[in-house]
Amino acid sequence: MERTCQYPVKRKGENMLIEGLKCINCGEIFPQEPKFFVCPKCGFEKIGGMTVFKGITEVVYNYEEIKEAVSKKLFSKRPFNALRYRELLGFQKKEKLITLGEGGTSLLKSQKLAKKFKVKNLLLKIEAQNPTGSFKDRESLLAVNKALQFGKKSVSCVSSGNAAASLSAYAARAGLNCFVFMPSTASKGKIFQCSVHGAKTFLVDGIYEEIFEVYLEAVKNLDIFEACPGHNRFRVEGDKTIAYEICEQLGWRAPEWIIDNVGNGTHLYGMWKGFKELNNLGLIDNLPKMVATGPVNGAPIVDGFKRCEVKPLESCGESVAEGLIGRWSYDAPLALKALKESKGNAEYVSDKEILEAMSSLARLEGVFAEPSGSACIAALPKLVETGIIDKKDEVVCLITGNGLKDPRSGRKISKNPISVPLDIEAIKRLLKQTNS
Repeated sequence: MERTCQYPVKRKGENMLIEGLKCINCGEIFPQEPKFFVCPKCGFEKIGGMTVFKGITEVVYNYEEIKEAVSKKLFSKRPFNALRYRELLGFQKKEKLITLGEGGTSLLKSQKLAKKFKVKNLLLKIEAQNPTGSFKDRESLLAVNKALQFGKKSVSCVSSGNAAASLSAYAARAGLNCFVFMPSTASKGKIFQCSVHGAKTFLVDGIYEEIFEVYLEAVKNLDIFEACPGHNRFRVEGDKTIAYEICEQLGWRAPEWIIDNVGNGTHLYGMWKGFKELNNLGLIDNLPKMVATGPVNGAPIVDGFKRCEVKPLESCGESVAEGLIGRWSYDAPLALKALKESKGNAEYVSDKEILEAMSSLARLEGVFAEPSGSACIAALPKLVETGIIDKKDEVVCLITGNGLKDPRSGRKISKNPISVPLDIEAIKRLLKQTNS
């Protein structure tokens, strides 16, 4: 039984589409304010030096109100982007919002890659097409607009790269100050993305979790809207729009499988929440099975699924998939919930397998993805070989980030360019030699 809320969840004139923030542990509902990103009663605990949010909350909606407000016909009249589904994100119909045109990404039918892996129905959701080159733009849409709603003038986050780059761009668009903290080993492309948008960019020696633990204490009581994945509860709502788009692109149905590259787990759970919402609203009749994939050197959600016990890892190594590697995933409990509810699965992939997948994706389908955006492709043949996924099943792989963000990894899978003199015969000779 849910507890009766002692907090004034609704105020006069407040958005009626959103009920508030609900604790996933005790079920109490709080106002949609940053101080309730974690339930004040259930709180958190420290395990192995990592903060584990026992009382993480999630946004809950007035679905009766939403059901009256939305329809497939209404969506079809709007531009194909994330704000096509604004009511399902808690935004009012005429509410003015900061946007960079995020969403509306392609769902490509794979031919050559499907043949290579001997699967009949393989689709690629190209999230690398978002404005800053990753799915994080969908989350930044929510984070920055909520910051504006709360009257904040500054936003901040800790990120391995993509979340920081995205938040920097959206903060610039909104005229907000932006502070981002990244591991000093982060890809140069992502670091420069932050700096060029004017964000105060801080490089810190340490892995993501170590930086986050210190940062979270540092920003307490500062007038800054904290926007870290796995902590800010509005970010996950943006990821729902991927599920909405996939279903609409398939003629208002879900595929049989979704394979996702998983770091914090926010992305995976957000999609699952989106699929469930469409099903509960009667807009689709089926639900997919969700799969999480991560690097062998550190993937807490994969580890938690296989061990049936989710907790921080004692240690983690390095990986070319810098956006996925880690000791802990702050939204792990929600991600594990998605895997279990969907009767899904989880699989490890090695750096070698990730780079091979990255190469195959580029050479066979013309899609250049960063390593963290290619892990799902590396996991697919394993899942098919073990019989978890049937060769006839319809599978959607999430290509979550653009390869230009990590040129170092691109160099690892590419051949060196050929120098040629400015001479007709020399060029003709080389073309004949290489055109075979």
